[in-house]
Amino acid sequence: MKLFNACVNVLGAILGALGIALAAFAFLTPAEAFDISVPLPRPALPSFFGTPKFLDEPGRELSDEDLEAINAAEDDDRGKVAPLAEERANRKRRADRNFPPALDLSPQFAEDLPYSVALGIVVCESNFPLDEVGGLQAEITQLQKDLVGYLNIPTASEKIELCLFKDSQSYVNFIRKVFRGAPTDRPALYVKAKGPGVLMVKKDANMIVNIRHEMTHAYLNATLKRVPIWLDEGLAKYFETPPGERGFRNPYLKEVESSATGLFSSPPSLPRLERLVRVDQMRPREYRESWSWVHFMIHYSRDTHLILANYLRTLRPEEQEKISDSAYRSMQKSAPLKQALERYVPDYEKKYVEHFRNWDKRQAAYENARDSQRN
Repeated sequence: MKLFNACVNVLGAILGALGIALAAFAFLTPAEAFDISVPLPRPALPSFFGTPKFLDEPGRELSDEDLEAINAAEDDDRGKVAPLAEERANRKRRADRNFPPALDLSPQFAEDLPYSVALGIVVCESNFPLDEVGGLQAEITQLQKDLVGYLNIPTASEKIELCLFKDSQSYVNFIRKVFRGAPTDRPALYVKAKGPGVLMVKKDANMIVNIRHEMTHAYLNATLKRVPIWLDEGLAKYFETPPGERGFRNPYLKEVESSATGLFSSPPSLPRLERLVRVDQMRPREYRESWSWVHFMIHYSRDTHLILANYLRTLRPEEQEKISDSAYRSMQKSAPLKQALERYVPDYEKKYVEHFRNWDKRQAAYENARDSQRN
C-alpha cells in the first residue's frame, strides 16, 4: 500500500509539473502561435506567385506599375507571357474592337421597367423611382473595386443589366415573361446566356445584400470564363456582406467556427466541392462550405490569398481559350485548388481548422491593422 501511495504521489507531482509547464508555455508563446496575427503576413511562396501590392490595400485598383511588379516575379514564364501592362492594353484594344465606339448602355426592358440610369457599365432599370434605394451607386462602385482589388480580376468591360422590382408580383411576372422556365421562388436571380448578364432583385429588407450577391456573379462572369459553381457561389456569399464586415459578420461564421472546435474536427472536402458542376447540386451545406473555403483563402495568410488570386487568373478568357471543354473537365476533376494548397501550404487542412478555431481572437488585430492603414 505504501508503494502504491508513493507511486500515486509521484504521478500527481509529474502531472502538476506538466500542467504548470503547459500554462507557462501558453503564457510565453508568441501570439502568432495562436494564429492571432494580422491575416496577411509576409509571403513565403515561390516567386511564381509574386507579391503584388494589391493585397496590402484591398479595394485599390491595380496600376500598370503593380502589374509590371507581378510580372517581374514570373521570370520562368517571361519568354511565354507578355508583360501584364501590355496584356491589359491588348485587352482594352480588343474590347474597343468588340464594342465600337462604346458599350450600348440603353435600357433593354423599358416597357416593364420605366426608370433607368447607367452606373458605369451597369444599366439599372426598375419599376419604382431609383432614389428609393439609398447608396445604390456607391454599392455598385465599391463592389467592383473590391473584386478587382481583393482578387486581381480584370475590370469588367461588358454591359450588365440590373433590374429592380417594387414587389414580389412584378418580379415573378417579369421572370415568367422574359426568362420562361427560370426559378421564381428566389428573392434574386442572375441569368447569363449570350449578351449581357441580367440581375433581377425584388425590393425587400435584404435588397442591398441580394444586389451585392448577384452583382458578384455578374462581375465574375463578365471577366472570367468557366468559374466553378462552388467558387462562384462562395465568392458571392463572401462579398454580399458589407465592406469592412466580410471577415467577421457573415451569418455562416458562427456555425463554421463551432464545427472547428471539436477534438477531431476536419474541414469540409474541397475536392468534393471542386467536382460540382450544376447549380442544383448547391444546397445550404455546399453554400456554407464554399463560403468557408473562400474565407480561409482570403484571410488565413498571404500565401492562401495569392493561391486564390492566381487560380482566378487562370480563368481569364484569354487563358481559357487555350483549353478544350474535355481538358477543362479533366482539370476540375483533379481538384486544382486542392493541389495548389497541398503544394504551397503544408497541412492546409489542419490550418483551416486552426483558422476558424482562433478567428475571433484575430478580430482586434485585424481591425487595428486596417485602422492604421487608413491613417
